[in-house]
Amino acid sequence: MTRVTFYRRPDGLCVGYRAQGHANFGEYGSDIVCAAVSALTQATYLGISEVIGAKAQMKSESGLFSVMLDEDQPAQLLEKAQLLLDTLEKALYSISGDPAYGGSVRVDIRERR
Repeated sequence: MTRVTFYRRPDGLCVGYRAQGHANFGEYGSDIVCAAVSALTQATYLGISEVIGAKAQMKSESGLFSVMLDEDQPAQLLEKAQLLLDTLEKALYSISGDPAYGGSVRVDIRERR
């Protein structure tokens, strides 16, 4: 199962996400659920860093992809990033709730101080 955790501050602002594990929906290299999660999480990072121009720390390893926004940047960049992060969250909830994918993805929200 792929677990995606979103990190939110107490004020509700999302400051990052972490995707970990393999969906195990299909064979390694042909798993459409893993491919979807990878594409969504990587595209969100590219949107944050290259389109919006917000500063974020990214970590990528086998079975792990995480992004944390630098919180010491203009509020307007953090607000713009929320659009992408909210879209990612909704897309992943859609995949996780689809019975066709048999619980291959789990989405969690955690508070970050």
